[in-house]
Amino acid sequence: MCVTQPAVTRQIQELESTHNLVLFNKIGKRIVLTDAGEALYSLAEKIFDLETQVEESIRDFQSQNKGRIDIVSCETFAAYYLPSLLAHFNAKFPDIFLSVMTKLDGKVVENTANLDSDIGFTSRQIPHPKLTTREFLTEELIFIASPDNALAKKGTIDIWDLNHVPVILHEPGCGTWKIFKEFVQRHHLHTKDVSEFTNNSAIINMVKLNVGISLISKNVVREELKNGTLAEITVAGETFHRRYYINYYNEKYFTKTLTDFVSMATSWAADYMKNL
Repeated sequence: MCVTQPAVTRQIQELESTHNLVLFNKIGKRIVLTDAGEALYSLAEKIFDLETQVEESIRDFQSQNKGRIDIVSCETFAAYYLPSLLAHFNAKFPDIFLSVMTKLDGKVVENTANLDSDIGFTSRQIPHPKLTTREFLTEELIFIASPDNALAKKGTIDIWDLNHVPVILHEPGCGTWKIFKEFVQRHHLHTKDVSEFTNNSAIINMVKLNVGISLISKNVVREELKNGTLAEITVAGETFHRRYYINYYNEKYFTKTLTDFVSMATSWAADYMKNL
């Protein structure tokens, strides 16, 4: 902002003096906002958000549908669903540049709330006061194992067959991890957690080596199931599904480009679910 620290301090002091308010409390070496300071800070955040929206509005008028969309997504959705969606969008809007970053769900929400990205896709619903979050897509999860694994040879197993079984986990906090842990707690199972990964490929390779079984998106392992390098384990009486969510800023100015993307994405997701 090209403003020196002394100048900022002087302006704050003048603001406090003019309105007879205290905006900061000094507690030792720490500086903490007072209630008045918190209220002013909240308003200042809204001003900066409005500034960003004004800039986006101007860019939209200037670009005439030649611009970019910044997307942040959890890894599985980015790897196995976004390519199809983005190819569909690109065919109709070839002049729009599409930028995609992958992050853990919590970081996706944080990134979108900070207006660093236009759209965020998460594998679980994480409420945030600045974001609109809605269900976007549902996928099936299955247990996988090496064909040499004893459980794989059974095909269909009882819930209790999972007791004390070595398991390869997704990273804590992601949608699949949460679904697995809730399943284990609900049935009072005691599994042996061997390792955890943020990467599907690493999980698949560990399972292929018969280190343990894992709960994973069926879409991720279609080829491995088809060629026999992995086997599906069916748990009697149980099915597993994971939902993906689309997130965007509540008061974000939606350019025509962004409006077209959300509309097309919604239609694409509805068609995808029909064809399952």
